[in-house]
Amino acid sequence: MLVVEFYGVLQQVAGAKSLKLEAEQASLTVDEALELLRQQMPGLAEHLPRVACAQADQLVRRDQPLDPEQPLVLLPPVSGGCGRQA
Repeated sequence: MLVVEFYGVLQQVAGAKSLKLEAEQASLTVDEALELLRQQMPGLAEHLPRVACAQADQLVRRDQPLDPEQPLVLLPPVSGGCGRQA
């Protein structure tokens, strides 16, 4: 089992701060975990291609194996600024 934590707009879409992702295999890559998440929560599908993924306070690549003991953190893209020049 892998815990997935959501931040920003992803919390609103998921309706929760975290989710326990059930996986048949013990080790997953980030991509495999995101695919399982897409299947279990289709509302997140449009956001997943743009999220940053982190584990143990470090960004992880999509092809990287996950540590099942650490939560997978999903961070939405950030944009913005005040829109005015100083």
